[in-house]
Parts: sequence; C-alpha cells; structure tokens
Amino acid sequence: MDTFVLAIVATLAAGILRTSVGIGSGIFLTACLSLLFEPKMTLAIMAFLQIGLGASALGHYWGKWSTPLVLRLAGAVFVGVVLGSWLVTVLPAHWFRRLFGLGLAGLGLFELIRRPDAALGRTSGNAMVSGFLAGVGGSMVNAAGAILALHLKRLQLSYDTFLGTLSAVVMCTDVLRLGLYWQFGLLNGAALYHSILLLPLAFVGGWIGVFVRSHVPERILRQATLSLVIVIGIMLLM
Repeated sequence: MDTFVLAIVATLAAGILRTSVGIGSGIFLTACLSLLFEPKMTLAIMAFLQIGLGASALGHYWGKWSTPLVLRLAGAVFVGVVLGSWLVTVLPAHWFRRLFGLGLAGLGLFELIRRPDAALGRTSGNAMVSGFLAGVGGSMVNAAGAILALHLKRLQLSYDTFLGTLSAVVMCTDVLRLGLYWQFGLLNGAALYHSILLLPLAFVGGWIGVFVRSHVPERILRQATLSLVIVIGIMLLM
C-alpha cells in the first residue's frame, strides 16, 4: 500500500510540474519510481506515462510553440533517442543502476546551482547539440526537458511559447522512444498495467499545475524538485 501511495503522489506531482514549471517532471517521477522498480522497468513504465504527461502539457499549451524551433531540434533529438535507447539495452543492470543514479544526481545538481540565465548560445550548432543530448538524456533518465530548457531559456521566448515549444519537442522524443523501446523489447504488460493505473493522475496534476503556476513562485517548485532528485540519485549509487 505504501508503495502504491508513493507512486500516486509522485505521478500527481509530476503532472503538476509539467504544466507549472515545465521541467523536472520526468526526472522527478523517474527518480521516485526507481525506488519501487528496477531501472529498466522504471523506464518502461515512464515510456507510457510520459505520453500522458506530454499530452496534458500539449493540451494546455496547444499551438503556442515555435514551429521553426521544433523542426530545428527534432532531427537532432531523433539521433539522440536512437543512441540512448540502444544504450539502455546493452548496459549491464548494475552499471545501468549506477549510471542512472549518477545521471539523476548530476543533472539535478547542475540544474540546482546554475544561474537562471545560464544556457547554451543561440547558434544552430548549439541547437543541434542540445537536441542530441536531450534525445540521449530523455531515453536514459527522462531528462529531455531539463536539457532542452538550457537552450530555449536563452532565446527569451514568452513563457507560454517556451512551455509550448518544450512540450512539443519532448512529446516528439517520447513518441519516438516508445517505438524504439517496443522494437528493442523493453516494454511489457506489467509496465503497461502500472502506467494505466497512474495515467489519470498525470492529467489531474496537469490541471492543478496550471493553477499552481499562477500562485506559487517557479523558483520554489524548481528547487524543491531538484533537491529531491539529487537525494534519490545518490541513493541509487549506494
């Protein structure tokens, strides 16, 4: 029962984060579920759940993305997702768990201590690098949104355009990853069952997140989320 309660609370919180902060929902929910399941089962469940989280975000920010930006990033994301999904299949379980924890803790720490205006530059080359790293990170630790945000934040987009563009690119990442996970045999009935049980909470959280966005400072939500991700990442290294 305690395990199921943790999964419920984590999924609801991830839905809130997806539509309020825009980043952190994937690595947060991945980190929480990794305490309940083996890393590869966690990623299989997340492959389904991310589609629901993405659909919720797209629904709230439909049409507010920048089409040129989405197209520019999509090609590099494709290459990164293919590489990241393949790495998930070949890494030994104990190596994968530690790399998984290291990736979560490292990314969480980097996001927590970096200056709000620190990001990659605006060149097309940096867009390609950002897209590629987002594809790899999204496939392995569900960190696509956090990585893409480093690039998008520097473009001084309106907040709605930022969240719309981010949601569209991450959805492309998640759809492609779901297909590759199926092709590589990483998906299974148990993962689908757990994701179906949790999926409605992602949509409920999405609606709550829109409300939270206008009442709670983004900085507070972001710092609390990333601090928890760092702690859980360190736990996976032990």
